[in-house]
Amino acid sequence: MVDETQARVMALIEPWNGRSLLTFRKKTLTPDMSLNLDMKLDPEDAAECLQNVFDAFGMDSDQVMFSLYYPKNPREAIPLTIGMLIESVRARRWCYD
Repeated sequence: MVDETQARVMALIEPWNGRSLLTFRKKTLTPDMSLNLDMKLDPEDAAECLQNVFDAFGMDSDQVMFSLYYPKNPREAIPLTIGMLIESVRARRWCYD
């Protein structure tokens, strides 16, 4: 069941949910979906998306170690999931890294 917090976070992320080049459909956002690996947001767009969510909930984004999710070697990237954002919003602080 989707609660109010999850619905609000998903709505804030939706503008970054691009359409598939093959089907022109948008992916259905889920908590397991990652901004970096599934949505394939570049670092600048992901940072803007995170800042948008953090600003909406009055949170500080300085605690996010962005290099874990966007390292120099992309194969070393850790998924930055929507669920991580939802849980952090519930806690009112970044809960990971």
